[in-house]
Amino acid sequence: MSRLSFLSPPSPPLRLLEVRGGVPDGAIQLGPHRALVVGDADLDGYRVYDMSAALVVLEVEAALMPRLTELRDFPCVGSILRGVPAVIEPHGDGYRLFVPQELGQFVRETIDDLRSGL
Repeated sequence: MSRLSFLSPPSPPLRLLEVRGGVPDGAIQLGPHRALVVGDADLDGYRVYDMSAALVVLEVEAALMPRLTELRDFPCVGSILRGVPAVIEPHGDGYRLFVPQELGQFVRETIDDLRSGL
């Protein structure tokens, strides 16, 4: 392992795009005319903002969701951990949480604590 290996992400990062002017198919609706697109899509005719550096993506098991949020109808926008804004979408057997980058470490450490039974 080189001294600079931490600079390389372990897998290709997800492309996160906020779309305004409508909700494309397959997007997570954020509001009446706003959506989050995960990955690449044909977005001609929409205003698109790259949110890849603004959001952190965390995957959690379904069993942890009742301890993270009172929300039950996914995908949705709401709060987790009593106040952290998040976009939540079902993914595989669990969920993906999209949280502001500046709160990512706090959310990750709290989820790790919940996993360990604290």
